Amino acid sequence: MVGKSKIWFWIAPTALPLMLLSSVPVALLGYISLTSFEIGYDWADHDFVGLANYRRLFSGREVEFWPSIRLSLIVTLVSVVLKTGLGLGVAVLLNKKLRFEYIATTLIIMPMAVNPAIAGLMWKLMLSFDFGIVNAAAQALLGYKIVWLGQSWALTSVVVVLVWMHFPLSALMLLGGLRNIAPEPLEAARLDGCSNRQVFWLIVVPQLWPVLIGSSLFQAILAFQAFGPIYTLTDGGPGSSTTILPLFVYKTAFTIGSVGLAGAAAIVLVAITTALSVAMMVIGRRGHQG
Repeated sequence: MVGKSKIWFWIAPTALPLMLLSSVPVALLGYISLTSFEIGYDWADHDFVGLANYRRLFSGREVEFWPSIRLSLIVTLVSVVLKTGLGLGVAVLLNKKLRFEYIATTLIIMPMAVNPAIAGLMWKLMLSFDFGIVNAAAQALLGYKIVWLGQSWALTSVVVVLVWMHFPLSALMLLGGLRNIAPEPLEAARLDGCSNRQVFWLIVVPQLWPVLIGSSLFQAILAFQAFGPIYTLTDGGPGSSTTILPLFVYKTAFTIGSVGLAGAAAIVLVAITTALSVAMMVIGRRGHQG
């Protein structure tokens, strides 16, 4: 008991401010979600409406709410699969001790250093129909240009940008997992006649499974909360074809001006990301104990 008291004594100066900085804004957001507060009116003019904003969201009266959740789930699922698969491939490649390993690693992690909003603007220029480098390549190879930010391809473009931004994180996490695998079982399997493919799928992947799950959940959180790159790339358009839940919250608050309703949608977003965070911690703890 004394040991635990000492631990709390040392971590309290850091833990308490962090808890306040996270819990107080969420508590205020929760209260705002129970009010009719709107931009352009004094704070004193708002009314307490209870769960009316939540009923309005879940009843379907806000026609973009459920589609924004559906789009968030689609973007999250597809991007997580691609980011994890690409990250695993890069991690396996880097684990082979390449001659220019440090240069390759630096180039791979460069997307992580780009500000999300700047990344969206950069890709918006690259995907421009008139002068984008991607359409210049499409014109040279296919003989025609593609409207990458139009109705048909906008969501695909969003996924590509998110994968480009976040897959290096999966690669680094999985590389750390690969380098923690003991080499003896791998060598023994090869001596028993197993091919490299069999060694990878039957020995490496099972040992890497906790890292794969943890990486995937972390990527799911990043994808579900993505705002900056999508806002600067498509602004949720054309129409609402790329309006995921964070953009729905932003538009509801600052375009429509209904802050109370946006607060309710933001609480839904917080609840989903909290559930993913808890799942990540639980699986990480089980993997560590295993």
